[in-house]
Amino acid sequence: MVPVNLSFLSILQDILRWVMESVLMPVIKDVFNILVELIGELIMAALSGILLEVWVILLKLIDFLEDIFSIFSGLTQLTINGKLSNQGIVQYLFGLGTVQKAFWMIMGISLVLCMVATIISVLRSMADSPFENKKPISAVLRTSLKCCLTFALLQFACLFAIQMITQVLLQVHYHLNSENSSSSLGDLLFYMLAQNRHKSGDLEAYKTGAKYANVSNVTENFDYMHFNWIIILVATVFMLGILLATIIGSIQRLFMLMILYIISPIFVAYMPLDEGKSFGQWRDTFVAYLVSGLSPIITMRLYMMFLPMLIDTKHKFSIAGLSNTEMIYVNLLFLIGGSFAIFSSRNLILKVINPALAGQLDGNSAMGSMLGKTAFGKGLKAVSMLKKG
Repeated sequence: MVPVNLSFLSILQDILRWVMESVLMPVIKDVFNILVELIGELIMAALSGILLEVWVILLKLIDFLEDIFSIFSGLTQLTINGKLSNQGIVQYLFGLGTVQKAFWMIMGISLVLCMVATIISVLRSMADSPFENKKPISAVLRTSLKCCLTFALLQFACLFAIQMITQVLLQVHYHLNSENSSSSLGDLLFYMLAQNRHKSGDLEAYKTGAKYANVSNVTENFDYMHFNWIIILVATVFMLGILLATIIGSIQRLFMLMILYIISPIFVAYMPLDEGKSFGQWRDTFVAYLVSGLSPIITMRLYMMFLPMLIDTKHKFSIAGLSNTEMIYVNLLFLIGGSFAIFSSRNLILKVINPALAGQLDGNSAMGSMLGKTAFGKGLKAVSMLKKG
């Protein structure tokens, strides 16, 4: 027989080991898992809350840029000295005293230049008279008379053309106005990306009125912690960059029109020397810049006409084999593609009227395009860092 050597300490160690492994460890593991999940949910809730605040700010910025686009396109009536006027931004800028003063100053200088150009043309004609006189003095005087008539009608013609194009833009805006015009781009973007996480409340109320701005109601009515934040932020930043680049193009068009208007008498003054070729190029450029404003306005109105089918039940379409979530992404692509079409159409009519000028503008608009690309790239970088974290 083998003697068994038992002690109190060894028995106590075995009992404690058994209690630790069989009783306490499972309890500790369960408590640890619960704490980790709880801390994870708290961190996710805090992070999602921050992302929701950021998204709401970006949506407000999109709606603000949409209003800015309407202003610089000449569709919004301005308030001057506290009173609502019937003028858009184009009429207001061209009616400023400083602009008119600069125009008349250039006009006075151009009259002197016209007299000098006429004298030079007469001297050339007299010098060529013994030889093959391709431009007799009578032709020079007819050109000078035409130059004087152009001086007299120049300002009236420019302002009349601006007023006419503005009225055409307003008519296009009103006749192509969508039936769901109360919905902004921010409303549509929020509704499409958040509708599949709706918990309670009236979902239809978020179609209009920027209801997304009330963050407390959004947190109550939507499961915001399970939003697809990568898709949301990338799509929102992309639309933000597209709208910003489009607005920069509209501002560029306004300044180009003002510059062409102010310096227009110089091209008229040169008519006795080149028989109006320089003035003809100025006229084509001025008309091209005026008409180029039609493209983004028409595209925007058509865009807002088709958007209701993305949110309204009676317009909504579906594709066989795609789930509701997949259809949301299809609608999102439609939304983003339409906004990019607005940006791309800024020189559409101009390319038909003056292709060379349109190509030049595409090159000069690189700053606006780079600004949109930079905003989009920074958004992607921020989202990727967020995903890694």
